[in-house]
Amino acid sequence: MSSCPEYTWGHAIPFGLEYYQKAKASLLELRADIGMISEISSRAVKTIRAGNKVYMNVTTGHMPTYELVNEREGNPALFEFSGSDACTPEQFAAMEPGDLLLTNNVGEDVKNARQRGVYVVIFTTCYVNNKRTPPGRVNPNVNDWMPEDIASEVVYTSIPWQQGLVNIPEIPYMEAFPGSANVSCAIHWMITAETARALATGGMPDGSQGLEYLDILLSRVDKVFELEMERINETALTLARRFIDGGRFFVRSRNEGIQSEVSHVAQGLMIANLFEPRNREDGGDKDVMLIAMVSAGDPTEIQWAEDARNCGSLVVGIGPGDNPQMESLCDVYFYNRCDEAEGIVKSTGHEAGICPATGIINNILTQALQAQFVDEMCRRGEVPYFYMGGYRTGGGAFNEMMRPLAEARGY
Repeated sequence: MSSCPEYTWGHAIPFGLEYYQKAKASLLELRADIGMISEISSRAVKTIRAGNKVYMNVTTGHMPTYELVNEREGNPALFEFSGSDACTPEQFAAMEPGDLLLTNNVGEDVKNARQRGVYVVIFTTCYVNNKRTPPGRVNPNVNDWMPEDIASEVVYTSIPWQQGLVNIPEIPYMEAFPGSANVSCAIHWMITAETARALATGGMPDGSQGLEYLDILLSRVDKVFELEMERINETALTLARRFIDGGRFFVRSRNEGIQSEVSHVAQGLMIANLFEPRNREDGGDKDVMLIAMVSAGDPTEIQWAEDARNCGSLVVGIGPGDNPQMESLCDVYFYNRCDEAEGIVKSTGHEAGICPATGIINNILTQALQAQFVDEMCRRGEVPYFYMGGYRTGGGAFNEMMRPLAEARGY
């Protein structure tokens, strides 16, 4: 196929714009379920007031493992947290009647916990088979169980079973660029906001704090794309040309959430962090380093940027305003319009704010930028490789076949 960037090759909408629009749509669908968020938050409050524990495990995937840890800035750490796809054996052993388990997991330990008197809420995700998944497309759960078979309550989320949000004509066998983390993280922070407010005031959740979190998040996302879309498109073209010319792509994030979400993720691009960084003389001057920040002036992020510049790499930053040192080290710096490292919801006892939005905003911007440079690559006949989720039927075999091809070509 000849290079012809003026031709769409079937692209009905720019991929970056499509990702943003569909990510926003999934969050708006979650907003419509605020009654569910309020009801589950009320159960969490009652559980804690009764002296029992809430086990929070809505984490299946990549980014939530790091984004939602109790040590994260802005996390009041109200719950027993597990970043793994399931709670630990020790946590399951410690669960008692009256406890509450919020999870994506469908397994023996979850069923046993419910039988012991734990109230189990399973939130659906693309990674775990459920009744709304097309038959035969997702690997079956243990004993062919569905969430309804073992849960006290099942919440069907806005996460699509196929995980990807972008339709790429050149890869018609799957949608690309993952969206599940945006929804999972938002669920966690909305329940946290509701629970924290009720515990601090002696009241009960009513949905207002969850809506406050989500509405602020959505308004910031809209502002980012209103003000940055033109530069996203311009930067995507620059990146596409570098990758086609042999450049490599590296992504770093201090809390590892974004870094994990672009590395080996289901329906994700097989390009980020595929290799080790290289020196200028070995090709580092063709490479790109993207750094996604949750706060200003972090010394680790500054060192990453300095190292990348010393290698001759193009440095792209996504972060808060008033971050002059990092801005000076970046060739392109996108403002995430979220300067609150601690969080965007005010709550009694947490005057600095709780429930951060930087992770979700940074992820949407990162995925949209990737989607757009893939748009530009595809228009030039250079279609990159993608991972198929290992949770999907045949996904593991697909990845074993495709990854060597990506490693040989670089994308």
